[in-house]
Amino acid sequence: MKFLKQKRPYSIKKFLYRYFLLLFLCTSAVLIFYCVVFMKSYSDQMSSNAAARIDYYSSSLETEMKKCTSFEQKLCYSDSSFQLLTIKNLKDTDKVILHYNVTEMLKRQVAPYECIFIFDKDRRVSTYAAGESFSADEKQYIYQLKDHLRDYWLNENQTSYNKWIVFQDAHNSVLMKALKVRDVYVCTTIDLENFDLLTYNESEDNPVQFGFFNNTEILTNQISVTEAGMDLTNLAYPKNPFFSNYYIMTTPIEETDISMFCLVYSDYMGDFAKVSILVFVLAAFVTCIIIVYTFYSFHKILLYPLDQINAATKHLEQNDPASFLSDSQSNIIEYQNINNALSNLIEQKITLTNEKQAEAFEKDHARLQYYQMQTRSHFFINCLKSLYNMLESKEYEKMQRMIIAFSNHLRYIFHDNLKLVTLQSELAEVNDYYNIILLDRVSPFILNTQVDETLLPYRVPSLIIQTFLENTAKYNRESGSLLIFDIKIERAELNGKPVMQIMLSDNGTGYDQETLDRLNSSENDLFARKHVGISNLKRRIALIYKTDYQFAFYNKPAGGACGLLYLPLIEAPQL
Repeated sequence: MKFLKQKRPYSIKKFLYRYFLLLFLCTSAVLIFYCVVFMKSYSDQMSSNAAARIDYYSSSLETEMKKCTSFEQKLCYSDSSFQLLTIKNLKDTDKVILHYNVTEMLKRQVAPYECIFIFDKDRRVSTYAAGESFSADEKQYIYQLKDHLRDYWLNENQTSYNKWIVFQDAHNSVLMKALKVRDVYVCTTIDLENFDLLTYNESEDNPVQFGFFNNTEILTNQISVTEAGMDLTNLAYPKNPFFSNYYIMTTPIEETDISMFCLVYSDYMGDFAKVSILVFVLAAFVTCIIIVYTFYSFHKILLYPLDQINAATKHLEQNDPASFLSDSQSNIIEYQNINNALSNLIEQKITLTNEKQAEAFEKDHARLQYYQMQTRSHFFINCLKSLYNMLESKEYEKMQRMIIAFSNHLRYIFHDNLKLVTLQSELAEVNDYYNIILLDRVSPFILNTQVDETLLPYRVPSLIIQTFLENTAKYNRESGSLLIFDIKIERAELNGKPVMQIMLSDNGTGYDQETLDRLNSSENDLFARKHVGISNLKRRIALIYKTDYQFAFYNKPAGGACGLLYLPLIEAPQL
C-alpha cells in the first residue's frame, strides 16, 4: 500500500515575510550588480589602457637601455680613439685630439635624456656629453655629477660594472651603468626625472602620470603619488579601491632593481561610484515603500485574521477566555465562521479542563490525607508501644505524664489537617515531642536548635522535623551513649532562587546503603517497611510543592545520619 507523502507544514506569515524580503534582496542585488558590472567594465578599460601605456613606455626605456649597453660595448672595444685614449703617456696634442673625437661621437650618440661620462682615476681622461633635454643650469649640475660618479665607482662599487643601478644625490635620481677598460670608465646615465614620457597626458579628463620606485623609496614623481593619497606600499602591492579617482599599475624594468608605475586619474570613476550609491539608496528606499505598502495591505486582509486565529489556538491550549474573538476586525465570512467555531471550542475545552482539574485536586487531596494518616498511625503505634513498656515496668507516674503529653500532641497533629504550619509552630511542637521521647528513653538525649529567626513566619509541612527526630530516637534506642539531634535552619539559594535550608542530623548509627539509595531515589516505595515516616514525608512534600524542592540524605564522616531539605520561601497553597 502506497502512502501519500506528507508535505512539510509552513507558516503563511513567515512565507510572506520571506517573499517580501526576497523581493527586496533581488531588487538590491540587481542594482548592485548593475553598479558593479558598469564599474568593472570601466575599470577593465582603464586597466587595459594603463597596461598598454606602461608596457609601451617601459619597453621604450628598456630599448634605450639596450642601445646604451650596445654603444658602451662598441665604444670600449671597437672605437680606436677611445682605445688610444686609455693608453697612458700620450702626448698632450694627441690627447686633445682623441678627447675631441670621443666627445663628438658621444654628442652624436647621446639621447635627449641621457648623459655619457668618460673619466679615470687620475683625471687624465675626462669628458662627457648631455642630452638636449637638459637646460644650461642642469648641465652645470651634470658637470658636478661627473665628479660624484667618479668617486662612486672608484671608492664604493667597483664590483657593479656592467649592471644598471640607481644613483641618487640631493638633486636627482638617475639610472646608470659603467664599463671599465684598463683604468678608464665609461658611465652612461638615464635621467629618470627628465624622461620625456613622465609628464605625458592623454587628455585633460584622464591625466596619466609615470614614475619609478624601488623597494625602499619612490624615485620620481613623488608629488603625484602623495596627492593621490598613496605611498610605497600601494606601489609595491597595487590596489584600486572602488571609490578611488585613480587607477594604478606597475611593471618591473628588466636588468634593474626598479619598477615603473602608471597612475591614471579619472574623476568620472569616483563620481560614478558615488552617484551609483545614491541611486541605489533612492531605489532601495522606493522599493521599501512599495514593499511596506504591499505588505500592509496583505497584513490587513490576510495576516491579521490569521494572527487572530493563531492567538485563539494558543488561548485554546492555555484555557483562556475567548471573548477577544468577538472583536475581530475581519469582514471575511470564512474567517468569521472560523472565529465562531474556535469560540465554541474554547468554551467547551475550558469546561472540560475545569472538571479535570477539580477531579485531580480531589485525588491529590485524598492521597495527601492518606499519607498524613499513615504517618500519624505510625506515630500512634510507637506511642502505644512506649505506654505498654511503661505498664510492664509499672511506671504509672511516667505513664500519666506520657498520656497527658500524648494528648497535647494529638491536638497539634489534628489541628490543621492538611494545611501548612508556620516554622515557629513546628519548632514548638518539636520541643513538645522531644519531651515525650525523654519520658520513654533511658539513655541521655540532647536536642540542639539553630534557626534563623527571620524564617519563623514562613510555612512548612507539618511534622517535617518530628519525623526525623522520631527516627533518630527509634533507631538509636539501644545505644547507651549520649545521643544528640541537631536542627539547623537558614537561608540558602537553589537554582538562583532563595530557599529555606533545613539540616537535620544526629550522631547515631546512620543509614545503611540500601536505605540511602531508596531515600535519595526519585521513586517512592509505597510498601517500604523501614523509614515509613520519611517516605511519606517525601510524598507529602511532592504533592504540596510539585517540583520546587530538593532532598538529600547522607551519613556524616564522623558518624550519624543527616537529612538536607530545600523548601521555597513562599506562602504555601492552602489545601
